[in-house]
Order: sequence, then C-alpha cells, then structure tokens
Amino acid sequence: MKIKRLLALLLALIMVVSMAGCGDAQSNQTNKDLKGTTIKVYTHMGQRVLGEEKKDEQGNTYRDANTAILKHLAERFTKETGINVELIVVTNEEELRPLFQVKDDSVDVFTCPNWSLEEWKAYAEPYCTVEEGIAQYGEYAKAMPTVDNQIYCIMPGRAYNQAVVYNEEVIKAAGYDEIPATLDEFNKMCEKIKALGITPISLHRVENWPLATVQDFAIYVSGNPNVFAECLKTENPFSETSPFGKTIKIYTEWKAKGFFEPEVYTDFGVAMDSVAYGKAAMMLFGSWVVPQIQGRVPQGKDPSIIKFAPAPDFGAGRYVLAAPADNWAISKFSKNKEAARKFIEYIANDAQFIADSGFIANKKGVEPKVPELYAIIDKMVASGDCKVVLQPANDENALNNQKVLEEAGLYADYKYVGLLFDALDITRPDDWSAYNKQVETQNQLYAKYKQELGVSWKD
Repeated sequence: MKIKRLLALLLALIMVVSMAGCGDAQSNQTNKDLKGTTIKVYTHMGQRVLGEEKKDEQGNTYRDANTAILKHLAERFTKETGINVELIVVTNEEELRPLFQVKDDSVDVFTCPNWSLEEWKAYAEPYCTVEEGIAQYGEYAKAMPTVDNQIYCIMPGRAYNQAVVYNEEVIKAAGYDEIPATLDEFNKMCEKIKALGITPISLHRVENWPLATVQDFAIYVSGNPNVFAECLKTENPFSETSPFGKTIKIYTEWKAKGFFEPEVYTDFGVAMDSVAYGKAAMMLFGSWVVPQIQGRVPQGKDPSIIKFAPAPDFGAGRYVLAAPADNWAISKFSKNKEAARKFIEYIANDAQFIADSGFIANKKGVEPKVPELYAIIDKMVASGDCKVVLQPANDENALNNQKVLEEAGLYADYKYVGLLFDALDITRPDDWSAYNKQVETQNQLYAKYKQELGVSWKD
C-alpha cells in the first residue's frame, strides 16, 4: 500500500514538473514568436520619456536624461524579450481620440487617463475581469476603470493621493514646522504666508483638470468616500449644507481671501515652478506631482524641501485618499495585443520603476518599495493621526450622478468641476452675490435633470 502511495506521489510530482516545463516552454516559444515585434506606446508621461525638467545655474530649463525612467525600462524590456518599444509623448486625450475614432491600429498601449467609461469601453481592450483584478491587486481593483465587470485600464501602483504638496522652507518662514491639523489653523498659516508676499496655494485654473481635486477634498470635508455619488441623495448638492457644496465654498473663500495666485498661471509647469522656487507655498494635489516639483528645485537647494502631507481636518477627521495609480491600457484596435500585455505586465512587476514614478507597487507577489515622499503620511497613518479612505468605485450611483451633471451642462472633458467655478474670480469677502446666484442656478439644473432622467440613489 505504501509503495502504491509512493508511486502516486512520484507520478504527481512528475506531472507538476512536466507541466511547469511545458509552461516555461510555451512562454519561451511566445517570446520567440514575438521577438522583433514593435509596439507603440502613447503616453502623457513626458517626463518619464524625456526626463524631468530641471533648471541649470543660469535658470535655463533642461531635461535630465537620467530621470527618463520609462525610456530606460523600455530598453530593458527590449533587451530581455526582443520586443521593440516606440515611445510617443502626447499631451492629452485629444491627440488620441481621432485615431481611435477611425480605428487606427498604430496605437498599442496608451496611458491618457481622462476618458469617460463609455470611451474606455469603445477604445480599450478589456484587460481582465474585476474578480481577476482583485486577485492581483486587492480592493484597489474596484476603483480601476470598469464597465460590465471588465477592467479596461490596469493600474499596477497605489498611492496616497490628493494631499498638500508644500515647500518646507516657505512654511517654516511663516512659523510652521508642518501642515496644521485643523482648517482654522491652516487658514491662519495661509494668512501669514500671504503677509510674506508669497502665494499660499498654487491652483492653476487655465485647464479644468487641476480643479478636479475638489471632488477628492469633498471626501475629506465629509469623511465620506462616496460623497460624489451621494449627490443623488439631495436636490441641492451645491449648497453649503451639502458636502460637495461646502467644499466648493471653502475653495471660493480661499480665492476671495487671496490664498490662490493673483494671476492665473498660463502653464502647469510654471505653476509647479512657483512651489519649487518658493514663490508659492503649496499645491493641493496628488502624489505624482511631488517628484516633478522636486526635480524643479533650483540648484543648491535640497529637493527634499518639497514634502507631502495630509490635508487638515475640515471637521470630520483627518484623511488621505488611497487610490490605484499609474494607468496602462491596450488599444482595442492594436494588432500586437499580446506584446502590449507583456509590456504592461513587465511594468507591473518592476517595483523600482513604480516607486521612481511616485507610487507603490501593488501587484500580488511583487515586493513593494515605498517612496520617501510618503514618509510623513505613513507615519501619521501608523500613529492614527490620519485615516486612509479608499477611492470609491464607479458604481451605478456614481454613473447616474455623472449623467445628471452632463445633462445639466456641468460636466466637461471628464473633469466637470471647471464649470462649477464660474463665479470664483468675481467673489469677494464682502460680495457673494454672484456665487449665491451660481449655486441657486446649478441646484435648479441638477434637480431638473435628475427628475428628467428618473434617477435616484440606490442602496
């Protein structure tokens, strides 16, 4: 009997070894078949391809080739697999949309993130199911672009997002060693910074997308990660009695008090320079901007003066948003989907590349490296001084709320919030008439189209 068991175990072992060898052989054969293939990767991550913008001693801007980390990764990938990678830098989705609309097969991989869910489904190849995503990336997979249980854009990193990116030298000059814990003290700090002749907060309002932070800051104001979707629970989401409206009013108060730049920066790079050079104290932004600003710090200054900390407590607690990061998608019209997938998986397995990009590797089985920029937040989370909230998934309520905003004309280019600030620049501490009129109009529009679409909150 023991001999039979031994033989059975030996047979099972032989089968496992055989299957493993077969898998390796199949993988090697696949690599061999794909050798010589060229994939085109369209990315808005220009600094990772060309190198970070830095300043020389004369103040001239140049690209640091040592920081062209995506270019370096692509070269390693080609050396290991024989698959060639052509990197094409694009500014935004508008440069890709015409190609996708005519089903152009020249795009294999792309990174531009600001598609609607309908566009993700139309332009991207399904990457995996939600269940498969959760198996590899945990709960973060639920927040990746998903339609009909299919994830269309894989995000192999995770990040603490939408917090305070600040110049430590500036806040020290104002008498602070850290970002204050309460809104009242935060406002006092901004007044002291303003008194120094320095802009407290660099907002950059030329484009809509930088204003999208208001959606995430509404989570901090309310302590509720579903605050966007829960606009459906009310008829007046833009009133200060609602979390979203309260957040917008806080931003407007900051602008009225002169906490934002007096003249709108014409370029996002210029806005980042303002923090790097100490002309502005901070930005309310995501972690991805930290290494870019650090790279712009003038020569002779330590880049570590640019730090990242949680926003203050707005009354519901002190929070930081945790979100999937670093988006990669395969074009639905690509003829090289297998090679494209290999490239994305190669990225997901490279913890150092993801850390150098300002994120934390999140794929199961990959040992993460935590970037130094998260040191302050990590410490506060560990001590309980700051709570983590996970970015919510785009569920039916969120999509219905988005539809209402679209029909009401309050949603544009994915980052609808630009339209919510129509009266921001003409609001003064002693004159809120334009702002109040805007709130009333927007609430009426929201209620009207919510009723027309027949949507409401669903538990």
